[in-house]
Amino acid sequence: MKFSPARNEVQRYARAGCYDVLPVSTEILSDICTPIEAMRILKNASTHCFMLESAVANEKWGRYTFLGLEPRLEVTCVDGYMKIAGKEFRTDDPAAYLRSILSEYRSPRLDGLPPFTGGLVGYFSYDFLAYSEPSVRCPARDTEAFKDVDLMLFDKVIAFDNIRQKIVLIANMRLADGDAGYERAVEELRALATLLRTGQKKREPAGRLLAPVTPLFDKEQYCSMVRRAKEYIREGDIFQIVLSNRLSAPFEGSLLNA
Repeated sequence: MKFSPARNEVQRYARAGCYDVLPVSTEILSDICTPIEAMRILKNASTHCFMLESAVANEKWGRYTFLGLEPRLEVTCVDGYMKIAGKEFRTDDPAAYLRSILSEYRSPRLDGLPPFTGGLVGYFSYDFLAYSEPSVRCPARDTEAFKDVDLMLFDKVIAFDNIRQKIVLIANMRLADGDAGYERAVEELRALATLLRTGQKKREPAGRLLAPVTPLFDKEQYCSMVRRAKEYIREGDIFQIVLSNRLSAPFEGSLLNA
C-alpha cells in the first residue's frame, strides 16, 4: 500500500508551526463493497459510526460518500449543560467550547484528498440558536428529547470517490508525535482496509412501520396556523415564517434496510 504524504514530508508540515494534525491517506479499489455494505461493517465493529451521503442538483449522485467510526470525542449540550468527554458543566456559550476544540485540530488542505478529512459530525438543533438569540427560545417541552448539540469528533474517515471508483482511507496523526504518530496512522489505515475487505456485516431486520403515519397537527389546526401567520405578516410583526407539521409513526428495524 502507498501512503501519502510520505514519512519524510511530515517534518515539513510540523516545522510550519500552523497545523496540529496531518491527514495520512491511502487508496483501495471501491469494488470490494458499497457504502451501505461498508456502513453495515462499521456498525458491527463500533457502537459509534456515521455515513454522510451527498447529492447535487437534479437529485444526481454526489461525488463523495463519507463514513467513519470510533470517534475520538463526544460533545453534547442540552439546556445549557454541556458534556465533553464525559465531563459535564454549565455554559451559556457552547459555541466557544466547540471553537476551542477545533482550534486544536488545525489541518492542512492536501491536494488530491476529499473536502472532508476528519472533524465534527452530528447536528445542531433549532434550539441551539437560542444561545446567541434568546428571542427564539421555545418554551414548549421537547417531547422528542433532541439535544441542542450532538457531535462526535472523528479522526478516521472512509471516503468513497464515486467518480474515480476508489475508496480513500484517512487517518489523522498528531504532528507533535513525529515518526511514532505517522506509524500509528499507517497501522490504522491498514486496519481500515482489512476491516472493509474481511469485516462481518451487522445483521438487522428490515425497517417497517408498525402503524400509519400521523401528523402532529390536523388539517384545521394547520390551516389556523397559516391564517395566524398571514395576519402577523400583514401587521408587520414578521416578514417570513416556515410552518411545519411533523409526521410520525412507530418503527422497528434498520433504516439501512428500509
